[in-house]
Amino acid sequence: MAGIASQPWFWPAVIVSVGLPLALILLTEIHNALARRNSRAAPIVLMVRNYLVPVAGVLVLISQPGAWEGEGTWPRVIWTIFGLLVIVVTINAINHLVFHRAEKGSWRDRFPKIFSDLIRFVLIVLGIAAVFWWVWNADVAGVFAALGVTSIVVGLALQHAVGSVVSGLFLIFESPFELGDWIEVGDDRGQIIEVNWRAVHLDTANGILVIPTSELAGTSFVNLSRSPSPYEASTELLFSTDDPPGRVRELLVQVARDIPLVSEDGEPYAAALPGARYEVGIPLRSPGDRYAVLNAFNTRVWYAARRAGLHLDGDITDVWHTPGRLQDALRRIAPALSLKPGETDALAGRARLERYCSGESILRPGMIPTETRFILEGTVTLGIPTEDHGFVQVAQLGPGDPIGITALSRTQTISRAVASSEVDVVVLPVQVLDDIVRTHPVVAREFVRESENRVQQARTAMQAVGERLPLARRVLG
Repeated sequence: MAGIASQPWFWPAVIVSVGLPLALILLTEIHNALARRNSRAAPIVLMVRNYLVPVAGVLVLISQPGAWEGEGTWPRVIWTIFGLLVIVVTINAINHLVFHRAEKGSWRDRFPKIFSDLIRFVLIVLGIAAVFWWVWNADVAGVFAALGVTSIVVGLALQHAVGSVVSGLFLIFESPFELGDWIEVGDDRGQIIEVNWRAVHLDTANGILVIPTSELAGTSFVNLSRSPSPYEASTELLFSTDDPPGRVRELLVQVARDIPLVSEDGEPYAAALPGARYEVGIPLRSPGDRYAVLNAFNTRVWYAARRAGLHLDGDITDVWHTPGRLQDALRRIAPALSLKPGETDALAGRARLERYCSGESILRPGMIPTETRFILEGTVTLGIPTEDHGFVQVAQLGPGDPIGITALSRTQTISRAVASSEVDVVVLPVQVLDDIVRTHPVVAREFVRESENRVQQARTAMQAVGERLPLARRVLG
């Protein structure tokens, strides 16, 4: 036994016959563990197991004295293959450790891909040169000299093109923006959806705008997403000089505050300008909401101004609010209030007509209604706002249904009523309802019955989403 162990081939054979299977088993377990975690390192370990370790085992055997007669070509070929495999594994491991595992926002995360590709190319060339110098005793000095001269010639020929590319690459490396940011370049505004070494792609309202990085590096632009305060959409409106500025500013702020896309981190404002003009600023959750918010604001402010008796754009005409239309509306709701024909005519001086656009809130949670509105045209969604499930719809109200039925009981409502289309309503103040109830007590009973019906509908709707009605007095307007 001692004689066999002293043979030069014994220990290399033991290493290959015992160590190689153990190494393969260990690498297989490591690869399976990494694959279960979807790690990018799994292919690297697989390459080491399938190629590098078996070739290393062959090298252990053929590198022993007497294993190969003379210098031979095949040992050098195997050494060359082993060296190339080491280069590939090393470069992939460096790429994984340095760049793929980079923390978001770090310099490694912002490192341009073309720079990493160039570094990888240089490492491959140096590695191949080192392998040929070490294994084949090749003279690589001439190769590097030729590459250097060629690089100088190509650089001089393409200095302008390369200069623009490099300036763009440095812009990317500086990272004044990232994917998802909104930027404004001249008259163009868009969201960044792709950034590469050649161009930046912006998603605008009119398609994809491609801006070369060199052009972007040579001009100024605004990153709308990097502001410490919410992005603000602004617009100007004109009213009549007879409209009190205080009422106008209050109306504009209230309309802006009720738009869903407005940021909770800011507060809308309205400022009076000369000539009965007003500037409105609306903080947004995202710059991409600008067009939607301004569209909603400009639409809603028209309806709100008419309801408040203000004159948007100086228009003092109103062909919709007419005495004849009001009388027709009161006659339509007379059966719900048990009113006789003569009684509806007496209400004309105390009632009024209102119109709402789709999306406007007619009733808000926490308020005690001072008026009850009866729907003439359109539909209204009645629901309860919740923290976990948003707006839970309770009922869909239509023509003839009342909004604000808790006005009679002087109690707060927990519901929100939102117009789901253009809605026309007739408004009765609570004092008018009191007079009607004193004359017709049946109206109060109908209001109570409708309130209980809505509470039951709310209980069913909340249970459907896993919520419960508050324990306090449950009233829905």
